[in-house]
Amino acid sequence: MLSDLYLDAIKNKEKKLSLIHDVSFPDILKIASERWIEYSPEKKETFSVGIDSSWNKKSYQGIDLFVIDCVAVTSFNHILSTRWKYGVNTISGNSLSSEAMSMEIDLSGSVIDMEKKPDILCIDGSIISNVLHNKSSRYTNKVQNLLEKINDTLILFISKNSNTKNQFKEYGSKAADIYYFNKLGLNPGFSSPNINTNSNLSGIVDVVEIYARLSPFVPLIKIEIVNNLSLSESEIQKIVDMICYHSINGYPYCLKLAHKSCKITNMDIKRIASVYGLKNEFGSRDSLNE
Repeated sequence: MLSDLYLDAIKNKEKKLSLIHDVSFPDILKIASERWIEYSPEKKETFSVGIDSSWNKKSYQGIDLFVIDCVAVTSFNHILSTRWKYGVNTISGNSLSSEAMSMEIDLSGSVIDMEKKPDILCIDGSIISNVLHNKSSRYTNKVQNLLEKINDTLILFISKNSNTKNQFKEYGSKAADIYYFNKLGLNPGFSSPNINTNSNLSGIVDVVEIYARLSPFVPLIKIEIVNNLSLSESEIQKIVDMICYHSINGYPYCLKLAHKSCKITNMDIKRIASVYGLKNEFGSRDSLNE
């Protein structure tokens, strides 16, 4: 059956893509090209720190064993600080995700308070998405308190992907903004800065977003710069130069290290469960190894 599905997908490729590549597609690409600035970054020595969090849980007969952790690590793989929380309770994935977001902001504040402050602090993910999906005043207060502490450290939220449709929606775009910038080629560069005008962010955080490719033939990344709405092209170039200094395959190495250091696997959960003596009764899904 799967072989027939693959053949059908190949046969109908153009038809399916026509839903996205409609009559407005060439016009959007033209607009995107006018907003794209080709630029080969010049590596600038930078003290960079990456922050990432992770969470996981497993249910055992009506109760959840959960773990959340967060780490701040330099591009030289020096762990500056960590946070974690775990327990046995009935808890949703959304609650764990929100707690992980708050943990990242707390850890960011700790890093900024350190005697040797980083030049750039890279936080994994999107502050826009975090604020929109985390409605609690507790989280927004933490974000605002963090922004008030900013001095010489540049805080960037960096994503490998994005669903944002800010720049081309009015022209009839079907896909996210990053899709159209990706279609322009594989040369390094960045998009002109775009102020996010989402009303839900008003009074909480000001965000400028750019898409950047740090070297040829690597994926685009989305960079969100907070509390600086008047960035010039030369200032964007300096930021890209700083990120590029410790980047691997077009992505900040400190974030790669942070992700690797904090990732909580299913096996990690099982190990903690064995310590707590938690296990499921053998059932039909166990025989399927699911």
